[in-house]
Amino acid sequence: MPIIEFNDKLTRIVRGRTIQLVAQEEGLVTIVFHDYSTMRMKVAGGPTMNMLGEGRIESVGESEAGLNLVGEDGCIATLRLAEPGSSITVKDENGQVEYTG
Repeated sequence: MPIIEFNDKLTRIVRGRTIQLVAQEEGLVTIVFHDYSTMRMKVAGGPTMNMLGEGRIESVGESEAGLNLVGEDGCIATLRLAEPGSSITVKDENGQVEYTG
């Protein structure tokens, strides 16, 4: 089982946000939250993902396998990032960057 390291900074930013929409296209996954903020992730290949539905984000972790989004109900979505450390952007509802990494 891969070791998961929690990303404290990203977790603080997205914890408690409720997912409204998940859009997938080749090389990119975009999550739109109910407050209209967004999280975009560049992914390698097709995403291997268990949909979190319209749940709230509890925490974010990273492992060799990729990015793990953990919902409040315990569901986990896993995405294989294109370039770990530079594949994630979170913007607030006004389009201001809150996180890149």
